[in-house]
Amino acid sequence: MEKIESNPKGNGIVTKQATDWHATEWKRAYRMVRKLRRRIFRATREGNWKKVNKLQKLMLRSYSNILTSVKQVTQINSGKKTSGIDKQAKLNPKQRGEMVDALTDYKTWKPIPTKRIYIPKSNGKQRPLGIPSMTDRCLQGIVKNALEPTWEALFESTSYGFRPGRSAHDARQKIFANIKGEKNKKWWVLDADISGCFDNIAHQPLLETIGKFPAVKLIKEWLKAGYINKGVFYDTEVGTPQGGVISPLLANIALHGLEEELGIKYTWIKDSRREDGGYWGNKTNRAYIRFADDFVILTETEEDAANAKEITKKWLAKKGLMLSEEKTKISHLTTGFDFLGWNFRKFKTTRKKTGLITYIKPSKKSIKKVKGKIREELSKLKSGKQSEVIGKLNPIIRGWSKYHDGAVSKEIFNNLDHYTYWKLERWGKRKHPRKSKKWIQRKYFGKNCPGRDDKWVFGDGSETRYLTKFAWTTIERHTQVLFKNSPDDPGLIEYWEKRKEKQRAKTAKSRLSCGKDKIANRQGYKCPVCNQNLGNYDQVHIHHIIPKHLGGLDKYNNLIYLHEDCHHSIHALGATKPEILQKLEDGKRKPSLNRNKSQKVQSRKSRKKRLKE
Repeated sequence: MEKIESNPKGNGIVTKQATDWHATEWKRAYRMVRKLRRRIFRATREGNWKKVNKLQKLMLRSYSNILTSVKQVTQINSGKKTSGIDKQAKLNPKQRGEMVDALTDYKTWKPIPTKRIYIPKSNGKQRPLGIPSMTDRCLQGIVKNALEPTWEALFESTSYGFRPGRSAHDARQKIFANIKGEKNKKWWVLDADISGCFDNIAHQPLLETIGKFPAVKLIKEWLKAGYINKGVFYDTEVGTPQGGVISPLLANIALHGLEEELGIKYTWIKDSRREDGGYWGNKTNRAYIRFADDFVILTETEEDAANAKEITKKWLAKKGLMLSEEKTKISHLTTGFDFLGWNFRKFKTTRKKTGLITYIKPSKKSIKKVKGKIREELSKLKSGKQSEVIGKLNPIIRGWSKYHDGAVSKEIFNNLDHYTYWKLERWGKRKHPRKSKKWIQRKYFGKNCPGRDDKWVFGDGSETRYLTKFAWTTIERHTQVLFKNSPDDPGLIEYWEKRKEKQRAKTAKSRLSCGKDKIANRQGYKCPVCNQNLGNYDQVHIHHIIPKHLGGLDKYNNLIYLHEDCHHSIHALGATKPEILQKLEDGKRKPSLNRNKSQKVQSRKSRKKRLKE
């Protein structure tokens, strides 16, 4: 194992020899990065820009930051299997260690042009992506950790896209808070969309906004690096490539300030019913909610919505951007509008004094899209096995239903279950054209989900692999993140820990059976090796704390969830090493060993012998 020691200057972890990926102390690395981010955030809030600059330089050369950035890019991000023009992808542990050492020692770096690829959009057009080299992606992760905490302290409270601790669900709840209730006056909506936002951001205004950041020259070089398409090099005079690690942050920085331009301000409103004594409220006649390059502006009149549109156009022009006239619309709440896959609308009712009630439902476009995915997967698996169908459809069903579990979705979930059943029945009929409908139902459907009295569950008959239903998802309202709260704020550590714990428990409950949820709950829904969220439960491994060959049992107190890479590291270092066992057993009851018959007999003889003596 490499020799690791604290750096008294605060750079995290330093090493005296080549990085051994499996021997890395990930808990410590993540902790050092987290602490440094919080220091940058606090210095920004205090307006101590000299200190901010020093801490950002410290982050840029931090060994812990390099480690966690390489891990994020090469193992966690979905693009880890996609190569740039350097053809580097799927790095093994040795290559990751070499990448860390190279980034630790580099002095100057000339960014490599991105690889241009195209992915289809829902409207039939294609979206251009720029895939940076693996080294550039890791460097962008390092730079992002130095730049992001400063902007987290400055960003608008109504910006929710590509920010830590915030999601589309927070944006949804913010809109709902502005349009619900009888006292609501904002009945008109400007539903805006920026035309080719990432591809058209002007470089100079963006760099001026970033200001005196220590790595601003490197950011400029990334923006100007160009791209290669079919072997031909093209310059990039505008835009930040979609596919880059730092691109979403740069887009958020470029779009920061529109709320102030619209004249929206917040005041502290006292409320004795709240624990904190009040809240920050918007008392102006407009409201603004943005998720990445999509945003809505709520106004009291149609005329004001048109005025807000003109203000937005002029402000975006300074950034080199323009609104998409095709997608930008002004509508009334009684006709509704779609945003982030949901439809927001006021419906007629007899239960309210106003005769109207606000509902948020999955949009028709979103429903059509998930049906298309199910149809497409089944068409690819015409001769596939039940296990293959289950493996492909379960992530689609779980992901879509979890995304919409805070809206009025129960009826839509049931309709989608009927649609899925119909498609599966047709799939079975194609496989067995000479069999009857009842025969297909008996073969593929039954009480395949343990604990559920449902005889129409698609499965393979093993009671371990079955198809999840949309309607099994519990409708649970999302708790909106408060005002400008950020995970980088050192004064809100308890707030974010409670929030993350609730989200981890919700994810585990939706993905795991009762027994497996017990294991995840015992370890706080975190991987005990790196202390990070377990994340996608379809990709985590179950590890025996005491191996089977040493007598370990298949019992809850001997099983633990680990990330795939952490599991490999445990076995690479030797699962029986005392320090590894201590790491896994910390704070947990040790499992009993499964002794064989001869051992039990010998124990009884020893006991009798001691009694006689």
